[in-house]
Amino acid sequence: MRRKNGAVGSMLMLIGPLARLWTWAAVACLLAVFAFGCSGESSGPDSEAGSSGTSVSEEALAGPVGWTLLRQFPPRDQVITSRLLGLNEVQMIDADTAWVIGTDGAIGKTTDGGSTFKLQKSGTAINLTGGWFIDASNGWAVGTAGTVLRTADGGDTWEILPSVQGVFALESVYFKDSQAGWAVADFGAIYRTSDAGDRWTKQDSGTGEDLLDITFLSDHSQAWAVGYGGAIVHSSDGGETWAAQESGVDDVLYSASFPSASLGVAVGPKGLVVRTTDGGATWTSVDPGLTEDLYGVFFLNDSEGWAVGAKSKVIHSTDGGVTWTEQETITTGDSLNSVMFTSSDNGLAAGSGGRIWKFGPTAAQ
Repeated sequence: MRRKNGAVGSMLMLIGPLARLWTWAAVACLLAVFAFGCSGESSGPDSEAGSSGTSVSEEALAGPVGWTLLRQFPPRDQVITSRLLGLNEVQMIDADTAWVIGTDGAIGKTTDGGSTFKLQKSGTAINLTGGWFIDASNGWAVGTAGTVLRTADGGDTWEILPSVQGVFALESVYFKDSQAGWAVADFGAIYRTSDAGDRWTKQDSGTGEDLLDITFLSDHSQAWAVGYGGAIVHSSDGGETWAAQESGVDDVLYSASFPSASLGVAVGPKGLVVRTTDGGATWTSVDPGLTEDLYGVFFLNDSEGWAVGAKSKVIHSTDGGVTWTEQETITTGDSLNSVMFTSSDNGLAAGSGGRIWKFGPTAAQ
């Protein structure tokens, strides 16, 4: 997923159609793997090495400042292929229940605050790039080749829905209820469904740049999507119509978070952070003191938020993103791609190499 992998994103921008052709070939290869029996069970040798080659034990490792590295996901006896999974998305429903979504069709669920993650059978080997749950039962996942999955039983079973045609990848998805949802994709595409994901209609987003993340206010009245070329598009009518906003930057924006109608923060490469206090009418760059790429951001309220990125970086703000403090983690060399909190002392971050970090009380090991 380009939002979660800066190297892949940069290559696609530089090489263009040729890179897309090679990526489609990789997708076909994955489909062939699935056809020969990808069922969520172990089909490859045990592996503990992440993308950086760093070896990390399955046992949780306590880190300073409240962060703990949880057991590798999936465990060695459940590895789908010979390589470890990359995790692209984490979503928490409450302090105990959360899902992680990633490559090779991987979906994992915890109901004990991260003490254990169970590998769910998605029915696909496609790279899953985003997911959203409206409650403990109903959720969706999207990915490469316009893939859409749906569950109504908390992920015990997943249904593969008709794919969105003509899409390289659905990068991020959001549902406001059991029927109405939105997904963003390449070339500025925003797709909307009103029947729980069975059918999707393309909307005019106001940009031609690839969009990588979509976020709504908690009351669903407004929404924003961000992507390449500093693109930010905004809906003031709950996703009915969209218009471009001027971010003031040309770099890719991987992720955005809006805890309220006024405050928003988006992140990108080389420590890029932009923020708004007027709903996106104007954006200002701030310096978090990092040079590493930032791939995910989440604000719990108008004061407190976190951003995560390359080299296991985590930064924390208590003043709405004006200033940031780096929170130390055990360096694995992997990227953290997504972060979410349910309270100031309970959060999860996930990334490459099957790494999952927990902030707050650590579940019994």
